[in-house]
Amino acid sequence: MLLDEYTIKAQAGKGGDGRVSFASRKYQAYAGPDGGDGGNGGDVVICGHRDTDTLNHLRTTKVRAQAGEGGGENLMIGATGADCEVRVPLGTIAYGLPAGQEIGTVCSSKDRLVVARGGKGGKGNPHYKTGGRRAPQEAQAGTDGQAVDCLLRYRIYSDTALVEPCADHPQQLLPQLLKRGFSEIDWGLFRRKPRWVRTTNDYYPFDVSYLAGDLDDNGDLHIPFLAHLYWAQSVVINLLPLEELAEECWPALKAHLTELPFRRLHHLLVLANVELEEPWQLETEDDTAQCVSQAVGPEGDSLGAFVAQLAGGTVT
Repeated sequence: MLLDEYTIKAQAGKGGDGRVSFASRKYQAYAGPDGGDGGNGGDVVICGHRDTDTLNHLRTTKVRAQAGEGGGENLMIGATGADCEVRVPLGTIAYGLPAGQEIGTVCSSKDRLVVARGGKGGKGNPHYKTGGRRAPQEAQAGTDGQAVDCLLRYRIYSDTALVEPCADHPQQLLPQLLKRGFSEIDWGLFRRKPRWVRTTNDYYPFDVSYLAGDLDDNGDLHIPFLAHLYWAQSVVINLLPLEELAEECWPALKAHLTELPFRRLHHLLVLANVELEEPWQLETEDDTAQCVSQAVGPEGDSLGAFVAQLAGGTVT
């Protein structure tokens, strides 16, 4: 079962306490205060990893950074606490709770998003020395690290997404992209979670996210992970395997699409055996997206229409 939303309790490390200490050296018994500063506490950092495609591992992960060490004698500064790195899949968005404001996104393996900052180390007693106060007996305690409830929401990160039902049909696109027969594909893998498929347009390879669907007992098309279209710039919905049922399934599917949030969508292409409707638009977080349907006959080149969409243009 894919876990694509999970709330973590992120606890950053406490800063180390400053030290109260006085130097005592040979021939200099009262050399003055020499307590070191405490080290800073560790941060809680969200890190993207390409080999991770679920948040399931967070169920057993303790999200707590290490505290900084206290200062030492001879002005020695305490060690900084180690950061707590939380591995997440690319395309994860972090939201602060309870307000739900977006903290940031992790869309690259180089991204490091700090969700809870560690506390500052306290000052040692030399900071409190004055002309009239040569032997201060106080030092500053380290501050507590931030404690944050953070909602992590994973949406598969790709520029192009392909949505289609799992049906043994000559115009289904996944077997053509993988260059395999229908029976040679492990469809359980694609039904379990959104997956990347490597394909190539006229210029360079593409990683396409693939969302599989199925017809339920009422004849409606059920696509459980449709929310994972969030990051896609180009979306192709292939209804050709449904044949005459495409016209019946499309209104409910379109209504679902209009309720979904899209971040970067520019083009949406629906392939069907009939022209479903005139071009329309979907509202996105950045702008509006152009949506069209294209009627493809029984011998039509549905793969060509899909590859043309990879080039960034809408097929009309």
